Amino acid sequence: MPADLPLEVLRPAVALVPWVLAAAASLAADRRRRAGAALAALWNAVALLAVNAAAARADWWAFGTPADRVTGSTWAGVPLDVVLGWAVLWGAVPVLLGAVVRPALTAAVLVAGDLLAMAALEPLVVLGPAWLWGEAAAVALALIPGLVLGELTARGRAVRVRSWLQTVLFTTILAWCLPTAALAFAGRGWGEALTAWPRPVLSLWIQAGLLLAIVAQRAVAEFAEYGGTPFPWDPPPRLVRTGPYAYLANPMQACATAILLVEAAALAEWRLAAAAVVAAVFAAVLAARHEDDELTGRFGPAWDAYRRAVRPWRPRLRPADGNAPAELWVSATCSVCAPVGTWFAARAPARLTIRAAEEHPAGLRRVRYTRPDGTGTASGLAAIGRGLEHLHMGWAMAGWILRAPVLGPLLQVAADALGGGPRELRGR
Repeated sequence: MPADLPLEVLRPAVALVPWVLAAAASLAADRRRRAGAALAALWNAVALLAVNAAAARADWWAFGTPADRVTGSTWAGVPLDVVLGWAVLWGAVPVLLGAVVRPALTAAVLVAGDLLAMAALEPLVVLGPAWLWGEAAAVALALIPGLVLGELTARGRAVRVRSWLQTVLFTTILAWCLPTAALAFAGRGWGEALTAWPRPVLSLWIQAGLLLAIVAQRAVAEFAEYGGTPFPWDPPPRLVRTGPYAYLANPMQACATAILLVEAAALAEWRLAAAAVVAAVFAAVLAARHEDDELTGRFGPAWDAYRRAVRPWRPRLRPADGNAPAELWVSATCSVCAPVGTWFAARAPARLTIRAAEEHPAGLRRVRYTRPDGTGTASGLAAIGRGLEHLHMGWAMAGWILRAPVLGPLLQVAADALGGGPRELRGR
């Protein structure tokens, strides 16, 4: 049944009570759990904005009655303060309580409470006949993945899963949230903005953005190889100097700034260019100072030596220290594989030893890339991509494309179909 509270009282209560609960729960939480709570809340904020915008279009629910629509800080008819409160309740609160209450139990209580509360929030929320579909979408897209991300971060487990979830989260912010906000301020929609250029030119902008995204994703994956993620409070325990980090100290920040500039050009939106400038200044001044202090304390002379060799915004042409020492195992007897080893050897890759796959104790059937510390192991085209990182920036870019998500496996399937598949080696 509808609440007996006026809208001007109900809305602040719904928006602020979750923040009070989260503040109280954070008092007993450690640093990792607070980091997980922040990520879970951010995931829910982004996902709930999308779900609520879809709800308004699908008539699942609306904010305010037709005679008294919610005004103020809104986007696409969605009150931002209410959604942020909802995100904190579904994201931060269950993760902060996760040390004493099972997250699954908390999630079940939140879903049950939401089912009861949604019907009682009128006139703030007015339900449509199919509102349960919207509730299911919110649970599937916001609550569950946000809770998984937050809890894994709090416990320091499944680094690849939380790394991928962070990739999805920050890609969505960069590719959807910020451009949508900029276009909303300009009073334009995506349909109008995408007609700013002829299609061939727009295609080139999209390809440039995808190339930058591949480099950024490879940097994220490199962090995961060393047991951490890009989130400042969930870093790898070891200093990362390989992959894109052998060429640039801040590949993720640099790529994010460049992607904003590409979006600004593609959508003809100066606000995105301004956001890129702000992001670059923040990263180069405030974030860099904090990063230097923290990493100097953690890694000492090793960090100082790395920063002298690798710049944060200007990439090197060749990898610092030749990348990490590694071995590329290539067959010397296979007519298809042997030329690969010859090609690499002719270019004298730095700190990369070309070894005959026939000598590998495991009995290889594909090209294999290995390092002494166990990180970065790859097979097939991905191994060749790893090897290209030991040459120079141009070949390294080609190698990152060979290892790109979705594209890399497709290229491997194509190579296998053309005769580059696994095979038994003679002479073992």
